[in-house]
Amino acid sequence: MDWTVHPDTPISRLPRLLRYPALLLRNVLGVLHLMPKPSPASAGPALSDPGYVYQADGLATVYVSPFLSDAAWSRVYEEMAREWYPDQPGLDIRWRMWLLTSVARQVRDLPGDAAEFGVYRAGCARMILETVGLPSGRHYHLFDTFAGIPDSELTERERAERYAGRLTDTSVELVEERLAPWRDALVFHVGDVFDTIPRAETGELSLVHMDLNASAPTRVALEYSYPKLVPGGAIVFDDYGWNPSSYEQRDVIDEFCGPLPENLLVLPSGQALLIKLPAA
Repeated sequence: MDWTVHPDTPISRLPRLLRYPALLLRNVLGVLHLMPKPSPASAGPALSDPGYVYQADGLATVYVSPFLSDAAWSRVYEEMAREWYPDQPGLDIRWRMWLLTSVARQVRDLPGDAAEFGVYRAGCARMILETVGLPSGRHYHLFDTFAGIPDSELTERERAERYAGRLTDTSVELVEERLAPWRDALVFHVGDVFDTIPRAETGELSLVHMDLNASAPTRVALEYSYPKLVPGGAIVFDDYGWNPSSYEQRDVIDEFCGPLPENLLVLPSGQALLIKLPAA
């Protein structure tokens, strides 16, 4: 049974008390093959095999997708998705978000704070904070201009692909509002990372989420965060697998990680994962 309320569908617009009867009806009709499954926006080619249990964001699978049976997680995702990309209703990146929150849960009780490089409208931060949380006394560091991708330090290719000025529909005030329940744990580093990182002092880090899109800022953020990562801590790269738009960013990540003792784990979600090994 699939109890997921997909964003921007007729069921999602029903009053909450009416959703579960509608979901039950959807499941019954699905078993009888009388009702097609919803087809969320996809970043990859359209796939129509009815055997897929998940089909979006460039990924299709017939295998277990745990979020389909996690009603509490799905509720948070549904609420987050409505606010995160308002111009892309139905955006479905649940596998990507499930992996991120699962890694956050794995490292939650390690020493060290969490840091996110590239925050945008705080969708990822909200999912981590609401579904995983932070131990008492820990902080969540938010590095972003909160005004879009700056033109400084972009490569010729990134300028040609119009990176500058993307993701401008955000602000510090909007993110503060979205993350108000966790305000005491938040540390804002507002501005270009070339300016904010030299002044930052996060202390040890157990979780890093890297989503800066451009290559040079990613290098600077890696040079700062990797030495602060505790053994067992993790760096999640959001868009490592994108091609060709993040090709230069991937080159920077590969160049940085190549000499490290850790293996970079490339995931079918488009993400990549680095888990810090104990010192030899």
